[in-house]
Amino acid sequence: MTDDNRKTQFVSDFEKNIGIILKISRAYTNTTHDREDLINDIALELWKAYPKFNGDSKISTWFYRIALNVSLNYKRKKKPDIMLYHEVNQINVSDWLNKEEDNEQIDLLYECIDNLNEFNKAIIILYLDGNSHEEISMITGISKTNVGTRISRIKEQLKEIVNQKN
Repeated sequence: MTDDNRKTQFVSDFEKNIGIILKISRAYTNTTHDREDLINDIALELWKAYPKFNGDSKISTWFYRIALNVSLNYKRKKKPDIMLYHEVNQINVSDWLNKEEDNEQIDLLYECIDNLNEFNKAIIILYLDGNSHEEISMITGISKTNVGTRISRIKEQLKEIVNQKN
């Protein structure tokens, strides 16, 4: 695959899966600026790893795995000197962020999710996005049974957090 074809395919896959990246970045950051930085970091790591994607899993599963790993390491990671968006068609992260729904219930949900530990955030974001226990297991590396148990506990924890806020 030529570099131009790879860039075109990457941008297409990236745009098809931007919802994954937006949800994860929203769960792991509190400001638009930090969210943009995290999205850039995720995009850079996806771009660097893209040639190694071999199709053993769905592209969305692969995007989740990389996005979550980058997000979990975000605070410890040094910001890259290059911005992927300047290399790949001048994509503007702000355009995507402005398309996100502005809804009080969604804002409350993310506020409550922000109180969870980093790993539980990942699990509940994957669950809320409609991933099966098996897919969550593949992405996070824990057993399907453990996924189910954690989701139940996370739901209870979120109920407690909501009750404390009311």
